[in-house]
Amino acid sequence: MPETRHLFRNIPLSRAIAAISLLLALPGCHLFVAQPAALPRDLASPPLPVGSNHPTRHAPARMPAASGPRTERLQLLVDSSASTALIGITLDPMALAPRRSVCSCPLKGTVTGILKTSGLGTRTFTIEKIDLATAGDGRLEFDWTPLIGAIRALIPAGILTIRDHTMPHAMPLQQDGRFSHPKCRFRVGGTCQVQGRGLVLKKKVGQKEEDLTIARTEPVVLAGSLTHRENRWILVIPSTVMKDRFEIDEEGTILDLTFTGSITAVEK
Repeated sequence: MPETRHLFRNIPLSRAIAAISLLLALPGCHLFVAQPAALPRDLASPPLPVGSNHPTRHAPARMPAASGPRTERLQLLVDSSASTALIGITLDPMALAPRRSVCSCPLKGTVTGILKTSGLGTRTFTIEKIDLATAGDGRLEFDWTPLIGAIRALIPAGILTIRDHTMPHAMPLQQDGRFSHPKCRFRVGGTCQVQGRGLVLKKKVGQKEEDLTIARTEPVVLAGSLTHRENRWILVIPSTVMKDRFEIDEEGTILDLTFTGSITAVEK
């Protein structure tokens, strides 16, 4: 094709370059294949196919937060309608047969303690202070024969007191709130008014006041429960028995004192 070669020889170099550029831009020209446009940086990567072997990303799992340990100071008020003191006294005048008398009266007072709850939910209860007193009169009577006579004893309301002496540092609570500790000691204070009647005892006993103080009881088992009901703590100690034995006169008359306390105390 001599005409064509002649034509290109007569075209200036600058116009030839421009013509080649236009030729490459025409549709259907496949001398160069366009590369796919890059994804914008701010677009998310396409989702993985369903059958892909790549692991799917999940949000990090959150463990439930464990409740931290708590310490609560409990002020509990004794419910006198549900708390009683059973007082039993045996008099043994040596020369006469012993006599026993029992009376019951309500209790009043307060109990102070520390309740600790661990992060795992276990609890311990420490009794800091027990301050109880009789809320009613206690009357006892010891009868012999009509000739010998009888002894009457009166413990006025509020006179007989029961306070803590030695308490455990902490008592573990079971799941149902129950606890038990065998080495607790108490102090019992108070007096009773004694009067003798009859031919013999009126003269021998007369009218006087006897001391019922127990400086430190023998170790007793303190058992009960501490439960949470109706948004308040309730302490129940169904039966705690304290005993003592001592002489009350120069003739060797023995007085055996048994005190059984049953208390229900409710958080203030």
